[in-house]
Amino acid sequence: MGIKQDVEDSLKDYPITTIDGQPDEEALSKLRLESVEGLASIPTLNGGGGHGHIGMILVSDADYTAISRNGAPCEIFDNPGPYPENVDATDAVNRERQVAEHKGEIKEYEMQLGAMSWARKAIVGAVDECWLSEIKSPHVGFNHLTPFELLTHLETVGAQLDFIDVTELQAELFAPWDQVEAPTSLFERQDRIEKQLVNAGIPAQAELRLALARTWFEQTGEYDIALAKWDTLPAANRTLPEFRIMIQAVFSKRTKRDKQTARGAGRGLANNVTAEEEAEIQAMAMAEFVNAVTAQSSAQMEKMMQMFEKAMSAKQPGTTPNTTFTHQKCPHCQRRHPKHDDCWELEKNASKRPKNWKPVAERKKKQEETVKNE
Repeated sequence: MGIKQDVEDSLKDYPITTIDGQPDEEALSKLRLESVEGLASIPTLNGGGGHGHIGMILVSDADYTAISRNGAPCEIFDNPGPYPENVDATDAVNRERQVAEHKGEIKEYEMQLGAMSWARKAIVGAVDECWLSEIKSPHVGFNHLTPFELLTHLETVGAQLDFIDVTELQAELFAPWDQVEAPTSLFERQDRIEKQLVNAGIPAQAELRLALARTWFEQTGEYDIALAKWDTLPAANRTLPEFRIMIQAVFSKRTKRDKQTARGAGRGLANNVTAEEEAEIQAMAMAEFVNAVTAQSSAQMEKMMQMFEKAMSAKQPGTTPNTTFTHQKCPHCQRRHPKHDDCWELEKNASKRPKNWKPVAERKKKQEETVKNE
């Protein structure tokens, strides 16, 4: 079969995600990473020998030398030919060494051909060919192009965002937290969206992201103690990276506690509830929660945006943004919100309460138990 074909065969099972429609930046970044996974598995001494053949697909030589051993660059080899050049005809030992080195060069070249052929096919197969039609040769197809050149072309013709893309990405970036997604996943998803917007010329908005995140977590009523501690930190420490660390730590503790509580409560019912019934109960509970979140999301988003527009318009140039609430604490629930007369703690507002709402006394007792257990 030959070295080239053996390399291609060894990579055929590496998963490559198909890109539906326009190859945007997020999809192309994923395609590049998936290609890197395969190329890194094919060993080579080229480029320092530490990262396989990934150098042929990175954005620039500087990207590779930054991670390679001793800053060695990754080279694209030329065909070394069937015989070594300038063979020493007088020294048999030196001649054998030259012949052995030439065989090694042939092997490296054929392995590189195999890796490049696989990556080329993976990229072409992942997108609709219409996005590559401009550079397709009528004689050799895409075989005259390197994987790097293919990706560069796709980024040029497909990854550019128009005003519709920007609008949709911003809406997704600021969509309210659903109280189910883990904070780490939430923030990482926002990071990917923000990166696309920054590349499109939209500045990063860390201050607004922090303010929104704080709003979402305060509205749950489950993070009051942690947020109270957050408000006492110096302004220089109340940054988005620090908030992410703090809120994820609290979320992890709550998740562990809830699992332990569920296991303890379930032991007495284990013999009376079948697996099907348990699954049905869980499904009904999830459906109830989703309905509650859906019913509130539109009103909450409109309310939040009004609050932040008012806060941003009042901000003076050169001042440090205030990422905490300015509303007075409600005398009924001890939380900050604009209309104390509409507080859910009041019986006259019972019809406005969401299905997953809990009174202050119950939340406070739960938080005290958590602190005590910690």
